[in-house]
Amino acid sequence: MSEMAGMPPLRVEQALRVLPDVEGLSPLRAYLIATSVPGVRESWRRTASYGTVGKRVIDSAGLRRAVPDALARASAHLSALYDGVVSALEHEQRGDMVGVVQALLGAGTQEERVGRLTPALAWYEHARVLSEELREREPEIAALQRLGHLHVTAARYDDGARCFQRSLALAEAEFDRERVIDACQGLGDASRAQGLYPGAESWYTRALTLAEAGPYPSRIAGIQLALGEVARLRGDASQAGERLGRARALSEASGDVDILIRVLDGLGQLDAQLGRRAEALDRYRDALERLERAGGRASLETMVRLHLSELHLERGAALEAEDEMRRCEELAIAHNHSRHLAQVYTLMGRVRGQQGDAEGFIFFEKALELVRGPEPALQQEGEVYHEYGRFRLAIGDREEADAYLEWALTMFEALGMRAAADRVRADVTNLPPA
Repeated sequence: MSEMAGMPPLRVEQALRVLPDVEGLSPLRAYLIATSVPGVRESWRRTASYGTVGKRVIDSAGLRRAVPDALARASAHLSALYDGVVSALEHEQRGDMVGVVQALLGAGTQEERVGRLTPALAWYEHARVLSEELREREPEIAALQRLGHLHVTAARYDDGARCFQRSLALAEAEFDRERVIDACQGLGDASRAQGLYPGAESWYTRALTLAEAGPYPSRIAGIQLALGEVARLRGDASQAGERLGRARALSEASGDVDILIRVLDGLGQLDAQLGRRAEALDRYRDALERLERAGGRASLETMVRLHLSELHLERGAALEAEDEMRRCEELAIAHNHSRHLAQVYTLMGRVRGQQGDAEGFIFFEKALELVRGPEPALQQEGEVYHEYGRFRLAIGDREEADAYLEWALTMFEALGMRAAADRVRADVTNLPPA
């Protein structure tokens, strides 16, 4: 990290304050954060343990040299979108409206891959409207299912369920088994996210029955994984172990690394819930080793390392937990995963609360800033408020604790997340007298 004529390094929070929040600068803002590094001069100070992404530093001269690369990436993305538009126009000129819809869905996928959910929603919705004019129903089914997944990701569960219900009816009318399976899984995902576990289990079971009637080993593994997760969440350890065991065997046989990593992570969480910490540690380490051999997946690695951090905390290994959380932080920053970064800071704040350290509020404030970004994460915002309330209670701030727990409850109720709302109510009920 060079410094210009002995000048102090420029912090990320200072740089972002200077940049106006306009869409055209979004790629540069992301690149600025991804290329930042921890402040060398502060690495030995006590305050370093409270550092967040805003305290990292950048080299403005180095950033200027990197502008062409950042511009090239932004141009490549914009070029792909324009190519989708031109492709749609060419299909329209040939009278191929199916091709038009497919081109629009492809452009939406490009937006979704870089985390631009609102523009992706616009592409998908426009494709859906045009698809209603077609005699063929497959394009409309595809558009509805893209919309359904996006709505669930954005915590708009009722909207997502409506899209999947409509796609299910169309797919059944078309005798399209794969699309019916997709719709059932989507409805299961929406129900699971809301804590409606019996409904989720019913939809996943229906999807599994259909998948087992065809040559879909990888699909079956994914559905077994989902059923195992539902069983774990509702406290049925025996059923969870059985389902996850089947998913592991199938994913290993099919060579589906992504599902296998999720299965190992799920088994690790199950072992941790049952107090089998050594077994859980082995599961997580196995998952990380397999990920490394497969070339790595930043999102999956972050997921596993966060759960590993929680396990270390349960074992009383605070230093190991801190190391894992900082690795997660580096991964999230490097890959511009703001939601993962918010998870990291929420966990760091929780740890500070357990230690009775009032300075931990720094992490919750940064987490809230991240989840309220250009693509708001409403479910995660509720989760941050819930943990923030617990933190405030741990440090003896009852008034603030009440306020944050109330905000969390309001958000979860608005989103229809019954299980999450029940957990907040339990915390409120168990509060000591004011």
